[in-house]
Formats: sequence, C-alpha cells, structure tokens
Amino acid sequence: MKKILLLVSIILAFAQIGFAQQPTVPEGPSTTASAVAGADSVLVTVILKHQQDKNLPEIRRILEAQGFWDIFPPQDVRVVSWTLAMGLGHIITLHVPAGAIRRLNLALENGAWGAFDTEIYLTYDYQSVWLDYIERREEAKEDRN
Repeated sequence: MKKILLLVSIILAFAQIGFAQQPTVPEGPSTTASAVAGADSVLVTVILKHQQDKNLPEIRRILEAQGFWDIFPPQDVRVVSWTLAMGLGHIITLHVPAGAIRRLNLALENGAWGAFDTEIYLTYDYQSVWLDYIERREEAKEDRN
C-alpha cells in the first residue's frame, strides 16, 4: 500500500509541473483511442490482483456495486493492452494524459478496491529498444564469423 501511495505521489508531482490548469474531462470508459500520444502523457501498467478469498461471482458483485465498469478507465485514458494472467489477475497497460493521473487513481480506489489488490507502475514501450539490440547482436555475430 505504501509503495502504491509513493508511486502515485511521484506521478502526481510530475503531472503537476506545468499542467496546473487542465481542462475538465467527463469520466467514463474509453472506447476510442486518442489521436496522437502527446509529450504530456505516460504509459501506466495497472495490475488488478485477484483476491484469493473471493470467487468470481463475488468479485463481479463488488465491481458492479461500485460501478467499476462505468468509471474505469477514465474517458481520456486509452487502453493499450488488457491481459488476464491466470493465478494473478488483470494486467492493463494504459496511455494516460498527465492531467488524468488523479482520475485514474480515483477510478481504481472507488471501483476496484475490495475486489482486487492493485499495483500501479509507470512504464514505457521497450520493444523498439529490444528489436534494435537483437538486430545489432545478430550483425555482431555475423562479423565474428
């Protein structure tokens, strides 16, 4: 819990630098991708861990009672990927405008707590770095032979 609060505090501190006046955006699930990733946005990975003391119908009842599906993700947040890992839970990568960090946090606190244990990580896309490394590694192997 302390780890989550520290991470959210850090993210919020960065989000507030230069973004004091953000337009108000209504909350609700995101069904369309944002046009272009802006410089004032981040990738966030959210892990919703299954609580082992609850079965699926119990989790669903909690989510519905708290309105999770109506508030998560906030409207200006785009889902990049949503994976279910058996034995763990949901792994969701989100594209989040800096001004929406607070709304994302509130959506999780108000909608997911009680049904899931939450973990939040600031992330970035590593695939292009990895592909570049693999390509250079293969070229180096060919040069040695």
